[in-house]
Amino acid sequence: MLGNIALVVLACLLLQLAAAAAWALLAQRLDAARPLAQHICEFASLVVLAMGLRLLDDAGLAGLMVDAANLLLVAALLRLQRGLLLFLNLASADAEAWAVLGLSLVALLLAQLLPTPQIDRTQALLACTAWLWVLLRTLASTWPALRTELGERWALAALWPLLAAATLLAALGLHAAVSAPPEAGAADSGFNVAVALLLLLAGVLVHVSLASLLVHRLLAELRQLSQRDPLTGLYNRAEWTEQLEAQHRWLGRYGEPFAVLMIDVDHFKAVNDSHGHAAGDAVLIALAQLLTASSRDVDVLGRFGGEEFCVLLPRTDPVSARRTAERLRQAIGDTEVAWRQQPIRLTVSIGLAMADDAEESPQQTLVRADQAMYEAKRGGRNRTVVARHVPL
Repeated sequence: MLGNIALVVLACLLLQLAAAAAWALLAQRLDAARPLAQHICEFASLVVLAMGLRLLDDAGLAGLMVDAANLLLVAALLRLQRGLLLFLNLASADAEAWAVLGLSLVALLLAQLLPTPQIDRTQALLACTAWLWVLLRTLASTWPALRTELGERWALAALWPLLAAATLLAALGLHAAVSAPPEAGAADSGFNVAVALLLLLAGVLVHVSLASLLVHRLLAELRQLSQRDPLTGLYNRAEWTEQLEAQHRWLGRYGEPFAVLMIDVDHFKAVNDSHGHAAGDAVLIALAQLLTASSRDVDVLGRFGGEEFCVLLPRTDPVSARRTAERLRQAIGDTEVAWRQQPIRLTVSIGLAMADDAEESPQQTLVRADQAMYEAKRGGRNRTVVARHVPL
């Protein structure tokens, strides 16, 4: 009949088995989740093997089962670490992982040479040290990237199960170092059962935390797809218009003027006809990159459609807005887009509309900028035209 510890180990095995199946299914069905899901599936599978070996050891079927189980748990945590590093686009620490795994193997084998009363305590101390090292390295390497992506509060929420597991392992290692060798039949003590239950809970929370990280990333990607132009990475028309309306509300509340630039690539059809649509796409990408590099952090850039771009300039007076428009026009005119060893020169026509009257709707401001841009094209292209205020 299974003891209390064996029952907890069996529960952990079944939990990790279910988690491995769920992550495997996720890796198969969802391409965006595949790298992380595959590694977490491997993590859970290795934990299942380790728990199975511990159950066999409890049944008295092998002598080195504990060492093998401890080593499998080290490997499991290393797969978890690698999955998180790849998920966060960080360099995988493969060399360090192999070093930790090799040192753990050597240390656990050498522990078998100790006198029998010291073997169990030394095994526990070595295993806790290896597990703790991997967890602490995982926390240290992933914390900066998670804090940047999620913010400090949510990054801490995502990592706290690993931090709690590291704290528990540190306590276990300290207990193994200072306590007397366990007596026969003491495996099912209240302390050991409580520790096993806490580790079981930590396993559940780790999977919940990893799933929440994946959901957050997928939701962020969906927001990105709904807000961004897929070719240039700038805001799409709908999102840029929302930003314009938000800036107009700011004008109504605080009276801070802003400017709108409508930018159209001159003779863009000739680029497509002469070099092909791939060249046209390269031109649009290069133009978007140039606009981004030449704008302030507060400026809002978007692709309005086709070869038309739009720039929202918050907290800008007419003189500064005109100066910015001319600087952008000249920078674009001085740029060559390399396409199959054939340089493509660009010019743009820009329409500028100032918004300093809250009574004028954002749509009316946009119409004035658009009309000024067409006036620039009719006037010979490669120029900036400032829109006139229309009486309301």
